[in-house]
Amino acid sequence: MISIVIPVHNRKDYTQQCLACLSIQTYRDFQIIVVDDGSTDGTTEMIHREFTDVIVLKGDGNLWWTEATNWGIRYAQQHQNSRKTNFVLTLNDDTRVDTNYLQTMLDAYQTYQPCLVGSVSVDSDKPDKLEYAGYAGSEFELRTAGGRHVAADYGFSYQELSRQVAFVESQSLPGRGTLIPMAVFDKVGLFDSKRFVHYMADIEFSIRARKAGYRLIVNASSVVYEFVSATGIQVEKGVSLKQFIDGFTSVKSPTNLRVRYNFAMAHSNSKLLYFAFDIGRICAGFLLRKIGVMRHT
Repeated sequence: MISIVIPVHNRKDYTQQCLACLSIQTYRDFQIIVVDDGSTDGTTEMIHREFTDVIVLKGDGNLWWTEATNWGIRYAQQHQNSRKTNFVLTLNDDTRVDTNYLQTMLDAYQTYQPCLVGSVSVDSDKPDKLEYAGYAGSEFELRTAGGRHVAADYGFSYQELSRQVAFVESQSLPGRGTLIPMAVFDKVGLFDSKRFVHYMADIEFSIRARKAGYRLIVNASSVVYEFVSATGIQVEKGVSLKQFIDGFTSVKSPTNLRVRYNFAMAHSNSKLLYFAFDIGRICAGFLLRKIGVMRHT
């Protein structure tokens, strides 16, 4: 049984499209748990009307991604059939998937277990544009905040990735389409909603799972089509200096200083040195992008 956990907030159209894709999966032993964290746009009403089998848990708008996801996992734990092998699939609502998506995830798990299975992410508007295909690095990366996204190794082309490999072994996995055996939560706990309220909880959890002995596999045939413009603050796009600085304190920002500090303290041997390198890398990237824009104007 796969319990698909989807946190949502005021994105009814995205949620509707995501649920429609899941409703026609070839693999049928699954349940969908939507955690609606205080939507006011009729999301819950739409789900009750159009997707009657979907379980909806209602929050008050203060759960954010991490605790909303934990709500869904706890529900799945409490209602699981102990006679089956149970999984949680974390998924965002600003995505769509092919009809065989769940089957490809399970097939990958059977091949590479014990593992967590992540998805390849592509741009929904440009399906060959590879957004994510794993993360390359080493234990040393957790000292200097280095490493790279594997997508670059294939020229950011999904066609090239799928031609060359069946899977990529990653150093971490995002929550945007990751299949997690239920036993992993018993071993390492849930997502850390105290230190990572909205961003980096998925990455931090996957690192804990890897340290506990689980492989982190990105399956080349498991594709998530991502609506790139809907994925929160786009730090790599043309943000202003004020927006960049505000991102250091915003819950909605992946560059939130408290979150980056908490991650450094939790997983880096060098701790403050890692934090300094991490923030330095973020600032340098912003400055280089600004210089690039100025050169082309």
